[in-house]
Amino acid sequence: MSTAIVMPKLGMTMKEGTIVEWLKQPGESVSEGEGVAVISSEKLTSEVEAPTDGVLLTIIEEVDNEVEVGKPIGIIGNEKEAESESSQDVREGKDAALEENAPARQEAEVKGKDTNKRIRISPAARKLAQQLRVYTQNVKGTGPNNRITRRDIQAFADKRGEEKVPTKPKVEQETKTIVQPDVQTTGVKSEKLSVMRQTIAKRMQQSLSTTAQLTLHRKAEINALLDFQKDIKKQVTESELDVRLTLTVLIARAVTLSLRDKSFMNTHLIDDQLYLFDEVHLGIATSLDAGLVVPVVKNAERLPLGELAKAISSVTKKARNGQLAGNELTGSTFTISNLGQQGIEYFTPVLNTPETGILGVGTFIEEVTLENETVKTVKKLPLSLTFDHQVLDGAPAGDFLNRVIYYLEHPYLLVL
Repeated sequence: MSTAIVMPKLGMTMKEGTIVEWLKQPGESVSEGEGVAVISSEKLTSEVEAPTDGVLLTIIEEVDNEVEVGKPIGIIGNEKEAESESSQDVREGKDAALEENAPARQEAEVKGKDTNKRIRISPAARKLAQQLRVYTQNVKGTGPNNRITRRDIQAFADKRGEEKVPTKPKVEQETKTIVQPDVQTTGVKSEKLSVMRQTIAKRMQQSLSTTAQLTLHRKAEINALLDFQKDIKKQVTESELDVRLTLTVLIARAVTLSLRDKSFMNTHLIDDQLYLFDEVHLGIATSLDAGLVVPVVKNAERLPLGELAKAISSVTKKARNGQLAGNELTGSTFTISNLGQQGIEYFTPVLNTPETGILGVGTFIEEVTLENETVKTVKKLPLSLTFDHQVLDGAPAGDFLNRVIYYLEHPYLLVL
């Protein structure tokens, strides 16, 4: 009995994913839970696991294909199955559902073609064929089992264009040259953005185009916080506990407590519907060589300071090693982004939609103040709160930021 590998839904807003890489090829054995493909969606790249033991019989969707959530991307069967009727039924049943009510069905009426013959074509290729007005019966597929891919459609359209229009109009040639870099140098080169970078770019554009983002800036005095951190680190060392209480952990605890107190910030806005959460699922923006991911600490409000430190350390380490599971990259209700190690003071973090807020943390600085006619050095931490003005006005957003600062300036409240 064959089983379909389907495109998983990794987040509330995910509608489709892109095939990045196939880790297995047809004929190779797979075990349940083993990674068979890598997909990219939103800000993350994740493995798709085999739903059962067996052999990868068919790859339905090729690398770079965009596939809707729930649609099949491959077929797994037992070792004795080749391209059996059962695996064909699974795939063809899905294809039939995709083709229902599609304009491309009219292509079957082309004169001289077998109207009873099913055309094997990926959803992305079908969409491109409609855009380029290509009759798929005329296209020879080069994918698995002669499946038509986007490259086949594009190649057919290009060849058709060359036959009909051997030379391009001068206006088109001049228009095309405008997009070339106007740089006088011999060292220029071009390269395609990585899949992760393309996904991040898409997400950032979507975030800025669908939200009304405003950023508030303020500093927190952290002399007491640093003294608290030093004292508790000493006690942790003396007790031989395996806990690293970094400044990020202390800020995360302050944010978690503030989200509990000011729950209007712990929300999602999706299709004009506001979702308010009792649980705090804290996203920790983590920089990688290839881009940025946001691993999530689930139910942070239930974790005491020491457990929160371990959880943050665990998910960020997994993120850097590429070991995060799909559920550890989705579902955050609020995000923290820390650029302190880069020496940045203030910046404007972009919302990790559909969240309502994100806190940017800069590097702490020293300022000289006069207190009771005495010169005093004060360490201050720059904070930048970006929020969605569709959900909140400036006053409540300011109340939330002030609450975070209150906890940072009264650090012993972090352990209560």
